[in-house]
Amino acid sequence: MANSLNRQQRQPNPRDRVGPQTSPLAIGPLTLADLKDVMELESVSFPSPWTLATYHNELTRNSRSRYLKVWPVAAAGTTRAAAGLIAQGGFMLFGAEMHIVTIAVLPAWRGRSIGEWLLLALLALGREEGAHTATLEVRVSNEIALRLYSRAGFEAVGYRRRYYPDKEDARILSLTALHRQRVWEPLRERFDVLSALMDRGVEAPE
Repeated sequence: MANSLNRQQRQPNPRDRVGPQTSPLAIGPLTLADLKDVMELESVSFPSPWTLATYHNELTRNSRSRYLKVWPVAAAGTTRAAAGLIAQGGFMLFGAEMHIVTIAVLPAWRGRSIGEWLLLALLALGREEGAHTATLEVRVSNEIALRLYSRAGFEAVGYRRRYYPDKEDARILSLTALHRQRVWEPLRERFDVLSALMDRGVEAPE
């Protein structure tokens, strides 16, 4: 997993065949330098976005928090760490439980399996840090997210009534036995497939 999360350090091979309308993507830790772009991503992703102060606290003071970002690899072989931010996600670690608190992809980049790739990267990171169970809340009306989590093996275990600021209910989802090979192996295989796809390049929005 460490090699997968360090893809941003890979220098593109001149023999790689990346079409003019595609962009290789990298994944790695979110940093304070990314927060301006994170705020823009929040504003187009959630009706009640988190504040800059919240993210600053998460990155500097919350020792339980882990955040990853996705960005395009520049054509010259360098990486656009801040200006190219297109997705981010994070979780909090409570012993053997990782609670996923956010996943967001820029609207123009959706439909390219980036959200699924990011989710699997978060699960891999949590598993490396000792997580046995992953949990999260999702809006009951968010059918796209519910399908994504279902494909990853999450199951509904309850509801939180009027959980969101607009009073919509949340469905509580859980993925158990993440530390078991029988659970993790198919997820790892899918993660590897998506990592290879992102490394080759996905269609970039016009």
